[in-house]
Amino acid sequence: MPMRITCFHLNQIGDLTFSLPALKCLRDSFPDATITSVVRPGVSELVDGTGLVDKVLARGGGLDAAKIGLARELAADRPDLAVLFSQSAECSLLAYLSRAQRRVGFVGTTLGFLLTDRTPFQHPPSTANNLRLVQACGGRITRTDYVGLLRSAPRHIESVSAKLISSGVSADDRIVAFSPGTSGRRRIKEWTDEGFAEVARHLLKRGLRVVVVGLVPASRICGLCPGIVDLSGVTSLGEVVALLSRCEALVAVDSGILHLAAAAGTRVVGLYGPSNPKVTGPQGDNHIVLTSGTDCSPCDLAGCKYERRCMTELSPEVVIAALDRMLAHRARAHRRGENDVTTESW
Repeated sequence: MPMRITCFHLNQIGDLTFSLPALKCLRDSFPDATITSVVRPGVSELVDGTGLVDKVLARGGGLDAAKIGLARELAADRPDLAVLFSQSAECSLLAYLSRAQRRVGFVGTTLGFLLTDRTPFQHPPSTANNLRLVQACGGRITRTDYVGLLRSAPRHIESVSAKLISSGVSADDRIVAFSPGTSGRRRIKEWTDEGFAEVARHLLKRGLRVVVVGLVPASRICGLCPGIVDLSGVTSLGEVVALLSRCEALVAVDSGILHLAAAAGTRVVGLYGPSNPKVTGPQGDNHIVLTSGTDCSPCDLAGCKYERRCMTELSPEVVIAALDRMLAHRARAHRRGENDVTTESW
């Protein structure tokens, strides 16, 4: 009988992308296995679109009838192996209730005594951590990055194209996307609205279209630069991936959407301050990572007593210069039929 593997994922978009290389390694290591991913409802379409898993189950919040039903469905599948990318007590309990013979997770997992195997975890969540889980499961490391592991469904390509057209963006327009937002707990990583608006004005003068994406509306940035097309808060994650796939570049702070773009093969100008780009930077060879160079960065803290200098001192002129270099390199590479720009840290 084929091996049955159940994977329990973290909730945040970026953390989910960090698990994609591990899923690819599990698929390559156990090609005949049936793989199930357990994820939050809002990100299920991302995992489903990878083609790396056979089934996606939604894990809602709170203890209710749906959660009890999920536990019963997991137990009915009788997995041979449970892989816990999440360190939450809920995932530990669900893995135990699934009756998986092996339950592999991280040292420091809440209710970790319910696991059969534990491997070291180094904060923050990362691809490197997840690949250690693969090795603990007896799998081979066949991929170390997520590039190309996200695919756009035709329905999402069609729906986002319709939204762009209704916003005045034609199929021939060159687009640069902005992703200014972060999760509510990580506002320390945000850049300035004025900075994004100044970069947008420069791009508009060059004849490019600027589209803001994200799960939270960015109305103030658009107010500072009326030429921006605001699709923030009105697209699903599947539509965001489809949009990013057609963009020339994305300018973003360290966030889930930055990693969606890099996974979809789009060039990223990443704006980093408190987080360490060596750990959570965009994966792939065609990105530019920018920092302000303050001596307290990176700190990986949730709060700041220095008024977020690491982000506010990153100037729009530096971001504009990086974008101009990226777009120029891309144009020359396309003319010569070569690869795009390599990673640079400024």
